[in-house]
Amino acid sequence: MANLLIVDDTIESCDLLARLFARCGHTPVCLYGGAGVVATLRDQPFHLVLLDVMMPALDGFAVLAAIRGDADSRVARTPVAMYTAVCCPHQQERALAMGANEWIVKGTPFQLLSQRLHSFLDGTTPPT
Repeated sequence: MANLLIVDDTIESCDLLARLFARCGHTPVCLYGGAGVVATLRDQPFHLVLLDVMMPALDGFAVLAAIRGDADSRVARTPVAMYTAVCCPHQQERALAMGANEWIVKGTPFQLLSQRLHSFLDGTTPPT
């Protein structure tokens, strides 16, 4: 299955998603906040980053820019799904223009969330 990096400033939200994805056979890793995401991606390959948008200090847009702008092409190419409570078309357009692969609104039923993420994970291997 997939190695997933879940980034959220809310421990409960991150842990819940990690448990749900682990039950589906994935290997989730949680980071609480945006600091350290790029370093984590450099240390370990992930199939996908599930990235909260609204976080204090370093928001999801800043983290996405750091990922896409990283000199390590493996890091820069890692798929990123923005996961947010914000249901604003302007913010969604901004994220997609910055290179996000997906925009998912929090509260989406887990089965649908899982299906949307699987739609671009199927058949992939972590970058080397």
